[in-house]
Amino acid sequence: MIQEHVDKAKIPNVSTGLIHGDKATFLSKGEQPSDQDTLYYIGSTSKAFTALGVLWLEDQGLLSLDDPVAKYLPWFKVKYEGKTIPDEDISIKNLIYQTSGFINHEKKFPTAKANMTLEEYARTFSGAELEFYPANRYAYANANYVLLGLLIEKASGKSYAEFTNEVIFEPLGLYSTYADPKQVGKEETIITGNRLSFLRTHPYQVAVKPALIPTGYIISNAKDISRWLQIQLGAIDVKPQMKRLIEKSHQPDTAHQVDKNTRYAAGWFVLNDGTIEHSGGTQNYSTNFIINPGTQMGVCVLTNINSTVNTNMMAENIMNIMEDKAITPYQSDIWVTIDTIFSIITFISVPLIVFTLIMLVRIKKRYRKEHRVRKISGKSIAKWLALPILLLILAITMIIVFPITFSSGWLALSAWAPHSMYTGIVSFTLLTILLIATAYTVSIYPKK
Repeated sequence: MIQEHVDKAKIPNVSTGLIHGDKATFLSKGEQPSDQDTLYYIGSTSKAFTALGVLWLEDQGLLSLDDPVAKYLPWFKVKYEGKTIPDEDISIKNLIYQTSGFINHEKKFPTAKANMTLEEYARTFSGAELEFYPANRYAYANANYVLLGLLIEKASGKSYAEFTNEVIFEPLGLYSTYADPKQVGKEETIITGNRLSFLRTHPYQVAVKPALIPTGYIISNAKDISRWLQIQLGAIDVKPQMKRLIEKSHQPDTAHQVDKNTRYAAGWFVLNDGTIEHSGGTQNYSTNFIINPGTQMGVCVLTNINSTVNTNMMAENIMNIMEDKAITPYQSDIWVTIDTIFSIITFISVPLIVFTLIMLVRIKKRYRKEHRVRKISGKSIAKWLALPILLLILAITMIIVFPITFSSGWLALSAWAPHSMYTGIVSFTLLTILLIATAYTVSIYPKK
């Protein structure tokens, strides 16, 4: 089953941990040498570590979840319907449970720039117009956990990386988990990330933005994450305080639902059947972690490509097999589908561009040689241009619709989508323009 997903989704490498109580089994597959010690960026599954850090600070009396965010970030102001919201109306609890009013929308809340610090990026959210009034509903947003990362720094007096290492990673025995790439040991390897383009994967390195680490760029491996999940299950003994806080992190927000089967807790999705899970995705890595406290089983899947749908499905099906449930048939990831479609468009369009360009040049030369007279005829133009114009309208529609669909501008989308999507749209658009030019030339120079 794992091999089927790897092959069909074109996943270069996958490392998995299968957990049953205090026992863990590891399995890795792929193009590059990898095992349970191979490091990956774990995406939004980082949020559970950030949330646990906030709960620890509350337990130490250094903050309260009911405190206004502005108590620790005095410059933090947000608006709703053009009016500034009172500080006390947006709390730390709203950030943890994703009920703050922020949403994931690249145009409204742009991602961090390359060298932004955590505070510099967090400050870009001050003055923002929220999508809804805080505490009114749930909406997943990375901005919430960026702000929580900064709150950790302000309340603890330490950097996020120092805090997580001293309070979470080291005490829990997660010795190969890092909140700063610079902390990775010389003998350890972060596996190369990949991107899908033209029906195959390509190595794709992305500079890590420090401001995004609390929300999605912690580094770990299958061995550490398996231990992390065993700790979540209570299968490995930890200090009473940490055990209590982890149990608290599983308690979902009872006031709002993600959907009819799911609620959000402190960095975890909690399903009605008791399953606890979270997925993660960066531009070149994907992860999914699942635990079932009732069966004391769990699974972690880490891959080095942005293929969230297939990574999630792989984890769910491994869990289904472990619990003797039916598996879900393979479903194509959206990026695989997009890459397939636009690779085909590119492969067809590029030769046709060359052919059409050659034909256009030849037609013009022949018409000059035949001394054809230019004659404008609306009927003739309409006849020749109808199809090329329809194709151009289709190309323009794609250019407009894709950013809207992904709530992003083309520049930001370029960091996530396969390169084939761009070459496909550009080559198809250029082809339609050349077809229009050719058709127009033929229509206005009729035979004598």
